[in-house]
Amino acid sequence: MAEVRSLWGDPEDISTFIPLEEKPEDRIIEWNYSNGIELNFDSDDNFLLASINCESKSATFQGLSVVGITPKELILRLPGTKLDDEFELAIDEYRNEEFSLSFWAQYGKIYAVSINPEYDESGNEVIWPIRNN
Repeated sequence: MAEVRSLWGDPEDISTFIPLEEKPEDRIIEWNYSNGIELNFDSDDNFLLASINCESKSATFQGLSVVGITPKELILRLPGTKLDDEFELAIDEYRNEEFSLSFWAQYGKIYAVSINPEYDESGNEVIWPIRNN
């Protein structure tokens, strides 16, 4: 968290999500920035950066502005992206495994993008990138 803070600065808002009241040590800490970026730190991963979420229309991936486009356009422009899950409240998750990205759609538009770490073959251990100084 200290390293992330040195790179990103102080967040405008910090919140904590505790899924089970009887296990408050299991939690996710969420840092929110005014530019639409949300950083998540999970106790399961010793509070290393677990995901980066973005809801900003100004964010791009490979030159493509993804927030605000339709899922159909996303799939055409970023091959390999597939519908992964359909949730209640008309929210759909589209995944692109090659880039470890999730795209969240509601009401026929992409409203957020999540970048997740890579996992080993078992799907249980995060492969953290090696930092080059």
